[in-house]
Amino acid sequence: MRWLVPSLAIAAAFGHVWWRLRRRAARQRRLMLLCYRAGLEFSPVDLRADTAWLPFPMFGAERHGTENVVRGRGEDDVYAFDLWYQEQTGERPVGTRRRLTCAVVRLRSSCPRLRVAPMSVADEIADGFGDEVHLELEAFERRFRVETEDPRFAFAFLDQRLMEALLALPRTVTAEVREDTLLLSAPLLPPEQVLVLFDTAAEIHRRIPRVVSSLFPPRPARGAHEARWLQGRWSPDPTGEPA
Repeated sequence: MRWLVPSLAIAAAFGHVWWRLRRRAARQRRLMLLCYRAGLEFSPVDLRADTAWLPFPMFGAERHGTENVVRGRGEDDVYAFDLWYQEQTGERPVGTRRRLTCAVVRLRSSCPRLRVAPMSVADEIADGFGDEVHLELEAFERRFRVETEDPRFAFAFLDQRLMEALLALPRTVTAEVREDTLLLSAPLLPPEQVLVLFDTAAEIHRRIPRVVSSLFPPRPARGAHEARWLQGRWSPDPTGEPA
């Protein structure tokens, strides 16, 4: 009888893995069908090399991956996908695996950091930064908390039309801007809400205020010696030679 308990534990573990894989496959099939009906492109594997280099902490995890990519036909600046990554600590070299649904909106600007988090999750985010700003749209103020490194950017970026687009997001989605990328992320969404996330991301892309690119121009190509982009120019060449 001593073998019975370990055997049951092993069977339960295998059963859990089988059920989880079956559920993931069913979700993937449903998402693929919805994309086909909506005229969107779907790929079970992310073939973009640049997704792994997005400027957000979860993409810097040693173990992470992206899959189930949704995009419009011929569209390169907006796409949605599933992300998995493992949080690692000194005590646990193989940490908990987390799964998110994300959408990326490419920006033609070099932006300060900004985060728009639902009130339901804002208090759970540990890495507070910058200033909290308050905006005039009451429904937006009730739902989100806005933090930014530069309040000028928040007021320029979050105009009335963009705030209305953000209000159409699923309730668990957080929006964060870093450099030239807006990332929308939430705990793994059901297939129907993945399409809502993608459609909203596309609408946000159409509503980016034009003034943002004027106030925060795109970063130019990096030279051989420049270290950082600072206030509209590269930091000085450490060799003292002209750039």
